[in-house]
Amino acid sequence: MKIIIFALLFAVLTAAVSFAEGLEITKIDAHADYDYSTVYQMEREQKTTKVDNAPVPLINGSSIKIDVFPGSNLTFTLTIENTFKDMDLRDIDAKITIEGRHGKKWKELSRSFVLEAGREEKADVKFYVPYEIDTGPHDVLIEVQGTGKNDTAYASKLTSRLDIRKLSHDIKLTNASLEPSTVDCKRKAQLSAEIANGGSSVENEVALEFKSSSLGIDSYDKGIFLGAFSDDDTDYPITHKKTLNIEVPSFFKSGTYPISVNLYWQNFILFDQKTLYLTVEDCTSGAAKAKPAQETRNETSINVIQPAEETKIPPQGLITMTEEVSILDSPVLYLMLLGGVSVIVLLAALVVFGLPKKS
Repeated sequence: MKIIIFALLFAVLTAAVSFAEGLEITKIDAHADYDYSTVYQMEREQKTTKVDNAPVPLINGSSIKIDVFPGSNLTFTLTIENTFKDMDLRDIDAKITIEGRHGKKWKELSRSFVLEAGREEKADVKFYVPYEIDTGPHDVLIEVQGTGKNDTAYASKLTSRLDIRKLSHDIKLTNASLEPSTVDCKRKAQLSAEIANGGSSVENEVALEFKSSSLGIDSYDKGIFLGAFSDDDTDYPITHKKTLNIEVPSFFKSGTYPISVNLYWQNFILFDQKTLYLTVEDCTSGAAKAKPAQETRNETSINVIQPAEETKIPPQGLITMTEEVSILDSPVLYLMLLGGVSVIVLLAALVVFGLPKKS
């Protein structure tokens, strides 16, 4: 019985060793990016410098000590080593899973690559932290896998903890678009923006503005309600979308015009801003662009039929030349020229042969 138990323990230990053999995570860095509004409110509330970059300890259960908020962009940079000395590993990729409550999971993969024996390479795994993620600690599973000879799989993994926080007030522009961004003859476009509440407080005095003095756009909506997302209740709307149809008058000159999309907290404190650009082209420029193609087609057809047509019917612009050519072809002209040449030759002979006699 003891022999069987020892055999099972040996098999388990051998399997565990072969599972991590050949592929090893030697370093992990975590980095978070925020938009302007989040940084502004973070410094305003915390009154401390943000922590947006930190190494991840290579110990199971360790904490990732960076500030992460809903709407952040989170990047994990893994340094992966092939510990084999004589075998390359292929199809290597890194996968990171953030586990939420109620069975929710967010997964992202890195690009796949080949890792030569004894070499290291870095792989980036990028996350967009969604607004519906719960606050508090989350388990993070970090995995690396690859394939060797005979399609043998090799892997390594690590577990960490990531704390998701929310600021008291954190409203932001999540999207701003202009379709189309270039107009010519048809000078109609649609301007839209979407805002969201990533903070922990209910916001009922939010304003959204579209403004362009050069285009005469001045649209201001205030008193917008944005509920706060709750871990237990998801009924609150946390987003709001605004759309504006615009039409540029025909007398507007061509050029590029800026349009500001402004988000205000408490209806007047600027919290976030984006700038879009509308390019206006002259309607005639659009027709001129189409004209050369038409001219090219006409020239091609003319080159094909022009020689035959010139042989049959001379162009009107060459009538004078045609008349001159008919005069040169007349036999009368040839007789006159022949007589003149004969007289000149006779006089020359008399002059040459008559001079010795007189001397």
